[in-house]
Amino acid sequence: MFRDEVKTGSSDPVFLCLRFISLALLFLVSGCSVTKSQPPTHLLSGVHPGGAQRIAFSPSGRLLASGGLHGEVIIWSVGSGMEQRRLPAHRSRVQGLAWQDELHLLSVDRTGELRRYHVGTSDVVSRFFPGPVRAMKISTDRRYVLLGQANRVLRVNTGSLGVEAQGEIGGRIISVAVDAGGGQVAVSTADGRVLVGDRDLSHWRELERPSSDANDLHFSADGSRLLAGGWFRLWVWDVTSGVLEPRPTAHLGQVISVDINPDKQTWLTLGRQTDSSLYLIDAQSNRILRRLQAHNLCGWQARFSPDGRYAASAGEEGSIHLYDMKAPYRPVTVWGEESE
Repeated sequence: MFRDEVKTGSSDPVFLCLRFISLALLFLVSGCSVTKSQPPTHLLSGVHPGGAQRIAFSPSGRLLASGGLHGEVIIWSVGSGMEQRRLPAHRSRVQGLAWQDELHLLSVDRTGELRRYHVGTSDVVSRFFPGPVRAMKISTDRRYVLLGQANRVLRVNTGSLGVEAQGEIGGRIISVAVDAGGGQVAVSTADGRVLVGDRDLSHWRELERPSSDANDLHFSADGSRLLAGGWFRLWVWDVTSGVLEPRPTAHLGQVISVDINPDKQTWLTLGRQTDSSLYLIDAQSNRILRRLQAHNLCGWQARFSPDGRYAASAGEEGSIHLYDMKAPYRPVTVWGEESE
């Protein structure tokens, strides 16, 4: 069913024309539109002026780190939604956050300064300057992070911040991913490629190309599938064969962020343009299980906690939405003109 959709992708003129017409109509009626969605358990409103860019749960899931447009890094209690600590700010916007353990947080800004914080003391324990960074993901064992730069990938030890391996990609990197076993990595590039490589970043093979950018790559728990967001769709690859399965979504623009629940049964998808909606999706049927409250402006990132108990999203209006996923699903009516 999904294979036929590849023939008319987001690069097709007719497809684009129809989409833009539908979006224009959407904007005309948005002032009186009605949606039903679940409010967050904790709404951290306007905590990052200019935009909440990145979020990351600690290994225990009790803490959430957030990074903003102006470089600020804040630690939150997931249970209470209360601010716990502010760490020394970066000089530019935060591009990645990752917890080494419950006390040490790694963050990187757009200029390429990678920091290792001691969260208990707020000290910057160590720094590394690899150059401008576009994406960062941490391995499941938290021993290294993968940094995506303009045209290369670095594997950096989380303890020493030393470079263990590097690979040339030959294109501007959008996203990076590491599988659960640490033996496979993946990158997507602005020229439309999606590549899977080995841990040493020395051997790469290209998967079937999607018709739009592949945002926020994630491997499935067994490493057999690769998930990403695209324009109006999700991209799902069989890693072994490289075959792409495009999946339709209810998003009315770019799907900027996705995540896979540790229970392997559900996914999070976050829109960037037009709706900024957050959906909980059944991984097998592609059915929307929960519609979670949209951000007022463009979405940036969505994440599950390590145990799947909580979910969080960050948006360009500077807010963070925290959800207890064990709470009953009780959507409420939201009018198009309402704000947080």
